[in-house]
Amino acid sequence: MKNLTIQSSREWVRYFRCNGLVAMRVPWHLGADLQPDERRAIAHSIRVFQLGESSEGRHLMRYARQWAGRADDCAYAEAIRMLIAEEQRHAAALARFMEMNGIARLKSGFSDRVFRRLRNMFGTLEVSLAVLVTAEIAAKTYYPAIGAATNSVVLRAIFEQIHRDEIAHVEFQTGQLARMRAGRSRVGLWITATMHRALFYPTAVVVAISHHVALRRGGLGFWAFLRKSRHQFLFDLAAMDPRHRDLVERPTSRHPAEPMTLASSAPIRWS
Repeated sequence: MKNLTIQSSREWVRYFRCNGLVAMRVPWHLGADLQPDERRAIAHSIRVFQLGESSEGRHLMRYARQWAGRADDCAYAEAIRMLIAEEQRHAAALARFMEMNGIARLKSGFSDRVFRRLRNMFGTLEVSLAVLVTAEIAAKTYYPAIGAATNSVVLRAIFEQIHRDEIAHVEFQTGQLARMRAGRSRVGLWITATMHRALFYPTAVVVAISHHVALRRGGLGFWAFLRKSRHQFLFDLAAMDPRHRDLVERPTSRHPAEPMTLASSAPIRWS
């Protein structure tokens, strides 16, 4: 197994292109396999996360093109476009599962509106990526827990793929943030990290509260979710720091179709 130490935007474009050729291995032929009690426990939670995955990414694409032009890195905008397409693939798979199991989709939600506004509050790529990666880091803890909350083979297959993709997405975003922050003073990096902590911890608390029923069914109580999320966040926060990134053990993968794992997170084990 070789280390996934992708550095350049061109390498990420190749990665996303290869990953996009691998269809989500979901056994749709099993149909609606969510039990009524499982549906009651996780329906609201899935609706919220499906909405979050369905962003069109219009503003993010604009920021990416602007940065790519300034940095003479035209491949970066294409990599972002492909990342957005992958997120939309997640949203489509979740929407299909929800329709099969009679779960209505949300058209809007409070947390989704807040995150969209935060991403575009300052009109910069760095802030947009920082907000986006915050949600993705929380998702790395969320998806395995919710998958463990049901015996649905279909949903578990969807979540396993999304979880693998989110690990790669966080790697992509933290690498870009580290590049953007290279040359920043120690004080500037400390202020940046402090502001990110101020964003992440309230986010984790909101997720733990809003999704407590589904998370508890998946084996994660309030404090357990916060501990696991904090562990993930501190690991990825170090990867955003250009001084520390090379010291962080990064994800590994044989192929986009195979599981990616982080040193800080064990592979999914469905209970």
